[in-house]
Amino acid sequence: MRIYTIGHSNRSVDKFLEILKVFKIQALVDIRRWPKSRKYPHFNYESLRDVLPRYGIEYVWEERLGGYRKFGKDIKDEGLGKCFKSEGFRAYSTYILRSKEAKEALETIDKMARQKAVAIMCAEILPWNCHRKIVSDWFMVKGYEVIHIIDLNNTIKHKLTACADISNGDLTYK
Repeated sequence: MRIYTIGHSNRSVDKFLEILKVFKIQALVDIRRWPKSRKYPHFNYESLRDVLPRYGIEYVWEERLGGYRKFGKDIKDEGLGKCFKSEGFRAYSTYILRSKEAKEALETIDKMARQKAVAIMCAEILPWNCHRKIVSDWFMVKGYEVIHIIDLNNTIKHKLTACADISNGDLTYK
């Protein structure tokens, strides 16, 4: 099983569509908490929802996997993910591990990816600077090969985050 990730970055809509076509992506799952871009409005929810189906690509906004989670607001700090320097990544990793909503969203994408070629999208081009790395860890633990699309001729095979661990078949962080 394989799943892709991509950051829209500052690409033109034509370049972005070309990349999706080359990788034969059939569904794009947007995991931005707020699916908008002031600088690149062609990546706004409404634009993607209208344009992608014309190219045979299903567009799904999965708000439940959006980043910018905060301790005390979105999730309780249980001391997980202490290996992450950023409190944002610590909060997001805890959210992914403990939130019922996140688990349901991940399972929805899992079902979809078993039937068609899926790319998980956020704004950041580099996956190690983005919450996609934590989502990618979850999919790796579930047996997926996760491929980060950087550009047409540049992909990176995901490696489990250094502090990630597998406990009883589930993802955890040290």
